Amino acid sequence: MAFKTLAQIREMIRQRADVENNGNHTDDDEVDSLANASIETLHSMLVDGTDGTLFAKNAGVLTKLGDNSYQLPSDFTQLVSLDIKSGSTYIRSHQADPQDYAQLTLNNYGGQNHYSHLLRWNTAQGRGELFIFPTPANTSDVAVQYIPEPPFLSSDSDTLNWPTFWYQWVVLDAAVQISIKEESDPSGLMAERQKIEKRVRDHIRSMTPTRVKQIRRVRRGYYDRFRLPPINGGS
Repeated sequence: MAFKTLAQIREMIRQRADVENNGNHTDDDEVDSLANASIETLHSMLVDGTDGTLFAKNAGVLTKLGDNSYQLPSDFTQLVSLDIKSGSTYIRSHQADPQDYAQLTLNNYGGQNHYSHLLRWNTAQGRGELFIFPTPANTSDVAVQYIPEPPFLSSDSDTLNWPTFWYQWVVLDAAVQISIKEESDPSGLMAERQKIEKRVRDHIRSMTPTRVKQIRRVRRGYYDRFRLPPINGGS
């Protein structure tokens, strides 16, 4: 794991783009903006490559807003999972169609062993809201795993706590953008970025859990049997 401050990342970007901070080139604020844009791009790539599990975060106890609604954390971007405690166990909630909101509210749709949820963005309050049907008995019974916003570096001491080749991609990507702006040839930087990106993708692929094989029904004579699909093409 590498720990790089914004000041260090900015200097690395300038070195790779071969531009000095002399007033004739991209200033520090623009370099910082490009660095954060590259961080956001890579964060999105990492989320997509691992179905969000790589950055999954526990939301803790949510604030209840109404009969069925809960306030999501301010850094919420995407729901990974929602489980509701029932007795001593947790039940996985299923996503509902937002068009069914009225029906879900009126009928309190669900049951002791079934929960549904939907997400909405409250434009008036500028926050995400989670609706759960039926309403859990206690706020503490709601267990939310979510993807937070990507890191944003604003001060020189802010730190990006990512593996070395992750922030190397950020540096190269920002340097490519600066080279294009400065009308320099970015092809060398782009080739390096492509190599690092392959390494990043290989890395997150190795971190992604093996998907559970889906059980399929196979009819044999008068009997229905269940078996797992063959592994690696075997029988």
